[in-house]
Amino acid sequence: MDCFYINLDRATERRSRLESNFAAIKKPNWSLTRFPAIDTEYVRANNIAGCTTPGEKGCFLSHKILIGENLAKAGPLFIAEDDAAFGARSCALIDAILKQSPNADWDILFTDVGTPQLSTMIDLVKYRRGLAAKGEELAFLDLSKLNFVGSTAYLVNPKSKQKLYGLLDSVTEIDLPYDLYLRQQAHAGILKVRSLFPFVTTLSDYSEDSQIKVADLKRPDLRWNLFRKMVWAERNLASCKPALEQMNGSVTEQVAALFKQLRSSPDEELNAFGVLFTAIAADMD
Repeated sequence: MDCFYINLDRATERRSRLESNFAAIKKPNWSLTRFPAIDTEYVRANNIAGCTTPGEKGCFLSHKILIGENLAKAGPLFIAEDDAAFGARSCALIDAILKQSPNADWDILFTDVGTPQLSTMIDLVKYRRGLAAKGEELAFLDLSKLNFVGSTAYLVNPKSKQKLYGLLDSVTEIDLPYDLYLRQQAHAGILKVRSLFPFVTTLSDYSEDSQIKVADLKRPDLRWNLFRKMVWAERNLASCKPALEQMNGSVTEQVAALFKQLRSSPDEELNAFGVLFTAIAADMD
């Protein structure tokens, strides 16, 4: 598997973290190559048109150029941003699903996405538990109607590289961030976009410090990111407890009552998600 990760020249700590993570878990047939991200100086110097921020334009161009440079390569293309994190089984799970589905009916296959709607998060927890109850390890999640966010890690079908690049190259003004552009194309039926579920990659701690968006301690996407970490295939609920405990002490009794049954459940998983869902509901209040 040819893996590429997008990384700004100045983001040396992210580079080291991801490369060390990958080196520890990679399989013999997997490789990782750095792609120098397009920075804001390039965007401004080249007067890149569109109403998105310079950082979002750089992200869009980075993904487009990376795909364009690898059109001739055989096999799927794995693209990650530098706040992605691999688990011990990520490579094996991806290899297994590709082997099982050699004629995959997708253009893009995410290995992790964000889901900013509370109702969707609740549905996904139920879905995850249902899969586990049936002894099913992974499933394909259709994103054609789901309001997903993020482009942290995904595969491009070898048959779809030219199609995807053509769509990206046709954009003359970047008016949507890259992930929302992919979502738009998925919802319009132009791209067939799926995700592996439970997710087989997740977010590193660097996801808490976005290089594109302005930092905000009360950003709702911090809750969304924690959900992604809690629902992935190799999640560790214990490592999420400090963040959950902090959230638990910051909600009103009225909001806490919404998920009282989950919060008081002896089931560790349900209890943890009850705390998280309460915090998300508080953000919406």
